[in-house]
Amino acid sequence: MLAYKMTPYYRAGALTPWGGNRLKTLFGKQTPDERTGESLEASTLPGRESLGPDGRTLTEIAGAELPLMLKLLDARETLSVQVHPDDAYARRAEGKLGKAEAWLILHAEPEAKLVYGLLPGTKTESITPERIEARLRWIPVQAGDILNILPGMVHAVGPGIVLYEIQQTSDVTYRIFDWGRRDHEGKPRELHLRQAADVVKTDLLPPKLRGELVAMEGGTATHCLTNEHFTLSVLHAAGRLRLPGRGGFAFLTALCGGTLERGSEIIRFARGETYFLPHDFPDFYVAADGDLIISGNVT
Repeated sequence: MLAYKMTPYYRAGALTPWGGNRLKTLFGKQTPDERTGESLEASTLPGRESLGPDGRTLTEIAGAELPLMLKLLDARETLSVQVHPDDAYARRAEGKLGKAEAWLILHAEPEAKLVYGLLPGTKTESITPERIEARLRWIPVQAGDILNILPGMVHAVGPGIVLYEIQQTSDVTYRIFDWGRRDHEGKPRELHLRQAADVVKTDLLPPKLRGELVAMEGGTATHCLTNEHFTLSVLHAAGRLRLPGRGGFAFLTALCGGTLERGSEIIRFARGETYFLPHDFPDFYVAADGDLIISGNVT
């Protein structure tokens, strides 16, 4: 099969008190709650798996747990201030993968901003709920911005932002500060200060990424990022774009309507849908007038 349409796993309600309804209004998602923060578009994370068109989990379709997962995120309010460990620390402390991730901003309200590292000169002693807020490095963002969230970088998505996130398959997140939020029992949400102090890198001050625009048959592509874990690109289709095959797997998310075509096989897609392209997928064409996002493993 050329591609598998995925049904997301949603994180909503009390699990994402900062979430909103823009995954529904922007992408037509069948969200379960008006506070739906995350749509796990392609996930083999145990207990949070996305499903294929025949009801099988992505793990069953792929034949194994994948090292990457993809989500769409809607922040109506600011997310908690958090940090992720690298693989070495996460394996030692949690028995899991670490979490490197990258964001592509899809929608941003005027004056939207997010936390992208700490202010220069911040010391590890400031990694406490009482001190951290004054040391956060806020940057403005707009649709199209690309941000690389390295392990050890303090970060938080601000309000009014919808983004695409490609990440390692991991749920290891260390929360440092949560703006006074409380859980459904009225208790402050759990913080992970000891672990955060172990993994925070206070000197990570990267710029936004610019991406590299290249010509393709039937359109162009902006190559946003390639690292040891994943690649991320935006395809700009203008008619019939030829997408070369590759040895790895990929996730393709449509920001417009169109078709995927290979020989007599044609798959119609709509805005907001995500497709899984299995290992060793062949050349095919994207017939559309708009953008699609493709991410995948490094081969």
